[in-house]
Amino acid sequence: MKTLLKLGLPLLLALALPTAVILLTRSQPGDETQAGAWTCSMHPQIRKAGPGRCPICGMDLVPVALASSEKERIEKRAGILVEPVAYREVFKEIRTVGKLDYNERQTAYITARIAGRVDKVFADFSGVQVKKDDHLVEIYSPDLIVTMQNLLDGLMAGNKSMVEVARQRLSLWGMLPEQIAALEKSRKIQTHLTVFAPRGGTVIEKMVRPGQYVKEGDVLYRIADLDPLWLFLDLYEYDLGWIRIGQRVDVTVEAYPGEHFPGRLVFLDPVLDDKTRTLRVRVNMPNAERRLKPAMYAAASIRIRLQADGTPEATGLEGKYLCPMHPEVVRGQPGECPYCHMPLEQVPPLKVHETHAAHAGIGKVLAIRASAVLDTGRRKVAYRHTAEGAYELVELQLGPRADGKDETGKRVSYYPVRSGLKEGDLVVVQGGFLLDSQRQIEGLPSLLFPEGLSGVDLHSGHALPPAKAPAPGAHKH
Repeated sequence: MKTLLKLGLPLLLALALPTAVILLTRSQPGDETQAGAWTCSMHPQIRKAGPGRCPICGMDLVPVALASSEKERIEKRAGILVEPVAYREVFKEIRTVGKLDYNERQTAYITARIAGRVDKVFADFSGVQVKKDDHLVEIYSPDLIVTMQNLLDGLMAGNKSMVEVARQRLSLWGMLPEQIAALEKSRKIQTHLTVFAPRGGTVIEKMVRPGQYVKEGDVLYRIADLDPLWLFLDLYEYDLGWIRIGQRVDVTVEAYPGEHFPGRLVFLDPVLDDKTRTLRVRVNMPNAERRLKPAMYAAASIRIRLQADGTPEATGLEGKYLCPMHPEVVRGQPGECPYCHMPLEQVPPLKVHETHAAHAGIGKVLAIRASAVLDTGRRKVAYRHTAEGAYELVELQLGPRADGKDETGKRVSYYPVRSGLKEGDLVVVQGGFLLDSQRQIEGLPSLLFPEGLSGVDLHSGHALPPAKAPAPGAHKH
């Protein structure tokens, strides 16, 4: 049921002069039923038993019944609407763009560990898929032949140190233990060294050709696993308070219109870009089907639900243990990282302000419609409808602007209320500036003038200063 209420207000507008602003008040309950009562159209708080003049402005009094009969038309003309402050599900949505890239942790360079001549190339074009331990190239090397002979000579002579040195050298050149064992068993020297893939993935760069001579350390291939990819996003400085590691990211790309790809934010750069005032963040993008490609441009949306005190909700990592070097490593208990063996660090739990603790478990925040807030940039106020039928100015402490839905399901902007209002308070969501302008005219506290202004102050500066008499002895020119 829509809670937006249209209140009956004897808002007295100069209907013949649309630009005129008249005092917006509400008569006390029961006034309309006073038989024979007379009131002032400018000051409806005035009540007399008979006709006469208003003691404030001098206007002729009119019957209360006549004023009441105009109420509906005046309300419609003024357009004053109020809405209760309530706990709502409120979201902050951050939109940005970025670019997909290779996962640095799953990218490997394949280098020549021995000098020689490349006689065979098995992975002979970029883009080919390889598995771990697949053969890539064969290299002919005189050093390989000499070392194998040393191994066999050491075995025949029973020289253990000679055998061990030869085994270690062959292993460092990339020979597998089973290859070395086969050599010792067959006693047949091999002329070529086979280079195997240290990991599976896609050949993204190939720098070797048959017949090419290579030196130790020359790069032969670059191989990358495309699952997951990394998405790099740039976030503006004013959005950083909303961002936490572990938040979900919704991603779209031009190649697949209408499709959404899930990601998770895993890293924030420690340094802000001074030129763009943005921070680079990294998102892990699962890519099991290899539909996403490195260098694709992507649009990203981070939708953050607010918890009861107006701060971002939990990401699910609170209280768990993460590796500072490998944030994708998440454990429920203390321990060490399986990659770098650093001790895992615990993510601190979220805290909710005591005032809102009762609502912490329901994912809602005390919120006021954005249209109800009058904002100078340094001061935020709203007009609250009191039980006596009047409107009072309320100073507000608010959280950042966010999005939610009203009772009809329409998307509406809200502010989390940190102080100044409580649940159920009725606030003006339409016509607040009309109320405020009248307060300024009357010199009462208002949005721009917290202390109010006197009638003299309101008209200061409208007249020219009096002419000064010429100083004695002054000469006219």
